[in-house]
Amino acid sequence: MGRLERPLAPDAGPVTAFARELRRLRTAAGSPGYRDMATRAMFSASVLSDAAAGYRLPTLQVALAFAEACGGDRASWERRWHEAARADGDDAGARPAVKAVQQHQENELRAADVRAVLPPPSQLPMEAHPLVGRRELLQRARALTAPSYDGQRLAAPLVISGQVGAGKTAFALRLAHELAVNLPDGQLYANLDPAADGRKDAAGIAGGFLEALGIPTDRIPNDPGQRIGLYRSLLNRRRLLVVLDGVQHERQIRELLVAAPESRVIITSRSRLLGLDGIGRIRLPALDRDESMELLAQLLGGDRVGSEPRACLRLADACGDLPLALNLAGRRIAARPEWMLQDSVSELLGEGPDGRAPGRFLARLQIGDDALSTRLDSAYRLLTPWARLMLRQFAGSDNPPSVDNVVYESADALAMLVERSAQPVEDLLERLLDAGLLDHSDLPGQYGLTPMARAYALTQPDPTEEDPAPAAAPGRTPARQPR
Repeated sequence: MGRLERPLAPDAGPVTAFARELRRLRTAAGSPGYRDMATRAMFSASVLSDAAAGYRLPTLQVALAFAEACGGDRASWERRWHEAARADGDDAGARPAVKAVQQHQENELRAADVRAVLPPPSQLPMEAHPLVGRRELLQRARALTAPSYDGQRLAAPLVISGQVGAGKTAFALRLAHELAVNLPDGQLYANLDPAADGRKDAAGIAGGFLEALGIPTDRIPNDPGQRIGLYRSLLNRRRLLVVLDGVQHERQIRELLVAAPESRVIITSRSRLLGLDGIGRIRLPALDRDESMELLAQLLGGDRVGSEPRACLRLADACGDLPLALNLAGRRIAARPEWMLQDSVSELLGEGPDGRAPGRFLARLQIGDDALSTRLDSAYRLLTPWARLMLRQFAGSDNPPSVDNVVYESADALAMLVERSAQPVEDLLERLLDAGLLDHSDLPGQYGLTPMARAYALTQPDPTEEDPAPAAAPGRTPARQPR
């Protein structure tokens, strides 16, 4: 039973008379609530209530929707509306104030039509294969994306960072598919890698998301600030999941972030995005060796891996236990099931009489349009000449690989190698870390260079020959060439 309405004006004008007829129809239908009527009429409850208020004549579309929601005959009510409009002197054209209201109501109709036709957005890409390992990190990510029980803490956006090939997107999608179960208003996804998505700035991303949420194009503000504000408002009022994949830098998404009561935001980036405040962070390391073997068993079959474990261990060692390298290598080997696993691994690693050729192995880590070298290229191109030189010096250092085939160095040791002071060298190493080409060590001040990134760096031309600026830095001794 709907609540009592305000009395109609005492005059007997055509607008008041039409509103009175609408009220009688609603009463005859059992006085349904306006919210229930809105579900059937595809107009908001406020628009329907306003139609029967008697202040102005509703649009024909609103009047017919009101009548049909109460079981009225469409043709009969269309005739009544035209009679009321003629009596009110408004059949051919409404007064300016009425026109504005009618335009608002028609906009409501278009938005409702879009909501009826378009389901909630479900933009998450599929998971290529079950996630291997990461159980503790997933548990931590769930905790970071859950609000407090007392409602005092909202769920902050979560940044998932890591080096090139660490499996950031796969981890984010596993988490996102879990969270989506409790977020029925939809899932929004944007790949912000420069080669993947044309809408790189915050306003462009917000505009695409608003369209996906069913906002008519003519109601999306042209002003970037207003558009982003509308997007944040929707995020605050709905139960949405947003995944921003492959973020390059903080300014790309800063304005899009909000700690909403019900929505969740997941971000992946090679960078730690330390310029963002008030967010949660998780950094993905490489897999441990058991997890690498589990991933290869998924790709090659448990029996095949179990029969030749040494070949798989060699492959995992060469890949530095990076999920992407293991995935590409495993799929390439799986395409030749008739080969012995040992022969497939030797061929892929480029092993010959003179030993292993890391550069050749890296070049072979390609399946279709996906290649590890392409990912490394995209990270390397964003480096300054000084950072490129530091990466090359790191790769050419005399430090032997550790048991996990990763080369570790400290900022102080590299500063001595390139004959620079420690602070600027450490700053360059931090840039390489945020570029996804280095990783942290468990020891303070130590940085790790994986075999894949090391092989890539050693195949790149000398940065001092590309740009003489590093060798001509004022007040510095020229860096020694890598050995």
